[in-house]
Amino acid sequence: MAALSKDVAFWSKISRKYAASPIRDMDGYLMTLERTKSHLKSEDKVLEIGCGTGSTALLIAPHVAHITATDLSLGMIEIANEKLVRESVGNVTFKVAEVLDHSSDDVSYDAVLAHNLLHLLPALDSALEYISSLIKPGGLFISKTVCAPEHGGFKYAMISKVAIPFMQAIGKAPFVDFITAETLERKMNGVGFDIVEKTDKIGMFTSRYIVARKS
Repeated sequence: MAALSKDVAFWSKISRKYAASPIRDMDGYLMTLERTKSHLKSEDKVLEIGCGTGSTALLIAPHVAHITATDLSLGMIEIANEKLVRESVGNVTFKVAEVLDHSSDDVSYDAVLAHNLLHLLPALDSALEYISSLIKPGGLFISKTVCAPEHGGFKYAMISKVAIPFMQAIGKAPFVDFITAETLERKMNGVGFDIVEKTDKIGMFTSRYIVARKS
């Protein structure tokens, strides 16, 4: 919990700067967005966890019945609600929430989205199990996750073991825990998801896009 509380402050502090920064890989973002939309239906109730400043949720909204989008950072959600007012979208709800704050007693979702989130969670196993509980049988969990390379390497080791811990120590980076894409898939399988689609963007870190169906 200590790591998580630090991250709340970190993301709120950088929220305005984050919102003003251009997307580094716009082509990759748009491809992910289009692939995600292709799996959603007009009658779907959708949850996006780790929505940031809400841009993706607002672009998904015209293609679903309703999308609830959450982030642990109040600063991020304030910006998301500002966008919501400007764009006058009626089927989006933005909320401040951590993963375990969502309740399956309130609603079960046809799809849960988590883009660029899973490697930032201190307790991934319990988070995946909880996310599964929020999804209807046959529903989808759609994620994109920065993963460790399968065979590591010196440059990766220097970044993950030296540079990132130093940045975290001075408050310039959040908690991260990189696992391989294969390990991530095994963890998803372990909580009742079947992988139906996946693709990678390969670099020093693998970015794996996964569409998984709840058994």
